[in-house]
Amino acid sequence: MTKLRTVVPVAAALVLAACKETASPVSSNSLSARPTFAVGGGQSGLTLHPGGLGEQSFAKWEPQQGEPDSKGSADQALYFQKMTATATFAAAFAVIDGLQGQPASVLTNLSWEHRTDGWCGAGAPRWNIGLTDATGDHTVFLGCNAATHSPGGAAGWIKDSYSQSDIQTAAAAAGVDLAAATISSLAILFDEGTDVGPGFVFLDNITVNATVWTKPADNSN
Repeated sequence: MTKLRTVVPVAAALVLAACKETASPVSSNSLSARPTFAVGGGQSGLTLHPGGLGEQSFAKWEPQQGEPDSKGSADQALYFQKMTATATFAAAFAVIDGLQGQPASVLTNLSWEHRTDGWCGAGAPRWNIGLTDATGDHTVFLGCNAATHSPGGAAGWIKDSYSQSDIQTAAAAAGVDLAAATISSLAILFDEGTDVGPGFVFLDNITVNATVWTKPADNSN
């Protein structure tokens, strides 16, 4: 419970900052985060916490909506919803905790699989990365639409990936000093609403380097 109380204010701050900025072509192609781990959040030291801020906007794990889980038969997927206009100050999010203080250069891979009945736009869902260098704090975005797309693990799913080269190129384009930068935060944001798309997306096999989330219990593997 202590951990969750800490994460929620941080998540809200991330969303507040992210909602004040519109993802530009540069930020749709941007990012940064951490090292290689085993599958499962607990073993890697990483945890993923979904939440929401504002009107009709939230994220939560849903059973029988995803691809096969790493264990069990619940087949969960992480559902993101913003059932209101994009201009409304609201967002669904998932905060990945445990990266803080790591060099920006250690991030080698970010990906997820999205179900094709949901939204994959320029700015949502997106990786939202906080980086700090000698010049101050930076926020770098990696939008779903700009990712490298490939077939998912099951019919009706698409994998959206960013390689280490993609991440470093985008961060440098955003003015980040990669040699000195450290990670302050990492989150998935969904803040594009029903005026541009269906207002929701299901994500599965969410991956940070070699850490993969197929269900909430992957935080404690």
